[in-house]
Amino acid sequence: MKRQVFRFFALAALLGSVALPAACASLDNEYDEITAERIARPAFMVERRLESGGMDFQLWERMHKRYAPANIYIEGDGQPTYLNRDVSEDPTPDNPVALHLASRDNADNLVYISRPCQFRESPDTKVCSDKLWSTRRFGPEVIAAYNQAIDEIKLRYDITEFNLIGYDGGANIAAVIATTREDVASLRTVAGDLNPAVVLPQTGQVLDADNLKAPDIAPALAKTPQHHFVGAGDEVTPPSVYHSFRQAMGDSECVHYSLVQDADHERGWVEKWPELLKAPIDCPPPYVPVELPPVPKHISKDGPNK
Repeated sequence: MKRQVFRFFALAALLGSVALPAACASLDNEYDEITAERIARPAFMVERRLESGGMDFQLWERMHKRYAPANIYIEGDGQPTYLNRDVSEDPTPDNPVALHLASRDNADNLVYISRPCQFRESPDTKVCSDKLWSTRRFGPEVIAAYNQAIDEIKLRYDITEFNLIGYDGGANIAAVIATTREDVASLRTVAGDLNPAVVLPQTGQVLDADNLKAPDIAPALAKTPQHHFVGAGDEVTPPSVYHSFRQAMGDSECVHYSLVQDADHERGWVEKWPELLKAPIDCPPPYVPVELPPVPKHISKDGPNK
């Protein structure tokens, strides 16, 4: 009898150990969704899920004007790994910074796009391979899926051009996208991972060799109006990350950079964002020396000076 009781409790403990993580994951996903709603709905943003390129994306949109530009916000990496550096089952961010930023933007048209498979109740392994937030997060297929999603948004709302805003790893995606489209008017990055080859190895994360990285395509951005915001207290993507990207670009009149005080990788951005959006983002014309007319010769009563 005692042995049967022991087996019962052992089996219950085993089943509990299997069910508990799934239950916790479900609760976490529900909490993340509630958090996103509380951020987006007061800004009159409407939720929509979009499958693009065989991948699943969470969108929050506010569209008021057809045949006009739209601002697109791309989320950061979220939680690609656990503390022990194993790949996580759910990449949804606890603090969706890009969504916070979008909620403070007064543009007529704006769209928040998550990273693949974020904000899903139970990720479908058919469209949510964990490679999409680990070794393939910047793969060509991911960039193609974003471009397909942007094409769908453009067609649905008759958008004329896009201003891209990327946070964290979303900055790398936004930078790459900007080189692949003719309808990108500007690029902004916030605490941007503009050099994944430098940032990710520090946390034990490795990318496949064919992932697309901002420094590799930087020269193609030289004529794109852009502004990069870096937190003075950011230890994840410090100023050196931006500077390595800027150096890879070469000469450009279109690049602006701001070191933002009292901001780190996640904190200090939301309250400042409405003002930061007003920062310059243009391409001043290159300096052209002014040619002055020749000085006329002095003519005296005796004729021109010799």
